[in-house]
Amino acid sequence: MEYQQIVPKTDLARKTRQVLQAVQRGQTAIIESHGHPEAAILNIEDYRILRAGMRHHAHKIAVDPEAGLSEAALAELEDPQDKVDQVIAYYLDEGISLGRAAELLGLPWLDLRTRFLRLDVPILVGPDQPDEVLDEIRAIKRWESEAAGSDGHPRKA
Repeated sequence: MEYQQIVPKTDLARKTRQVLQAVQRGQTAIIESHGHPEAAILNIEDYRILRAGMRHHAHKIAVDPEAGLSEAALAELEDPQDKVDQVIAYYLDEGISLGRAAELLGLPWLDLRTRFLRLDVPILVGPDQPDEVLDEIRAIKRWESEAAGSDGHPRKA
């Protein structure tokens, strides 16, 4: 799938619904005027992830990689961007795994991995410690059980 579409400014009003549907599926819409890019429209989750990565690198959000990141700590944050900032900071500092980051963001592991690949966020591969391996296995099992129906078989799309 192509991750970018070019939309002439004059077509935007006519194609708003189609452009937004493509953006929700992960494409970025580049709005051009007379062949020159003027704006970009991207999925809100992609925007928050990119912003969180930039904030982390610019301001070096303090994390405790040894302690990990709990759901209770995230629940205290009201702003959705602050939550994403914390999750991405812990992930980039290797305090949590990709699976745990996906879980905390409420996204399937594969969806977050695909977003990271598309957005050039580093994919940190492989846990270093046995407890991290167990965390990964638990996250995958939760994802599998959510993806399966009540009868244990995969849900039909």
